[in-house]
Amino acid sequence: LDSDIVPRLSVNNMERLRDEVLHLIARVKLSKYEIAQRIFWHGVCGDVEPGDLDFLIQQNEDMLYPPDTVPDSEFVRQLQGFETIQQERRSSRGLARSISLYPPGKITHLVKTGQSKKCMHGLAGCITCGASNAGSEYTPIHKENDDFNEIEISPTLWTDHFPNRVCTEIERIARRFGIDTTLGSPPDC
Repeated sequence: LDSDIVPRLSVNNMERLRDEVLHLIARVKLSKYEIAQRIFWHGVCGDVEPGDLDFLIQQNEDMLYPPDTVPDSEFVRQLQGFETIQQERRSSRGLARSISLYPPGKITHLVKTGQSKKCMHGLAGCITCGASNAGSEYTPIHKENDDFNEIEISPTLWTDHFPNRVCTEIERIARRFGIDTTLGSPPDC
């Protein structure tokens, strides 16, 4: 489902995510307190419309140095040393380590395309700080195997993998296509 982490889990993807996070930390202009304050004020208090791209771009510009103008610091020097060591390790592992692995077969990816407006689903999202995918509506699309070469960070990256959620959504989509989902189910008692 949607941003499921498991098909995207590989050593290369984990290393790429680690590196992106470390570079992002190096670009931060503000203190942790100021960042938390902004996230709480705008995210929790909701004085901004969700998905306001202009606001998000402005927030990023206010909180982060541009990638090419990061000032020198102890952290940046340590990061450069870390990257040098990691590159040496990659080189010493040889070609076998650089082989990319992908999920096998033909892939039908269920992409979140909507959200139920029922009160229960809104409550589940609130209680779980947005980590619940209950009430999400999905659309099946064909994906190539190498489309899963990056970890997508989302509140539901773990719950999108839960077998009960995947089964429920596959059955729901099958019913939308007129497929009988009771086949193979035990008869009612």
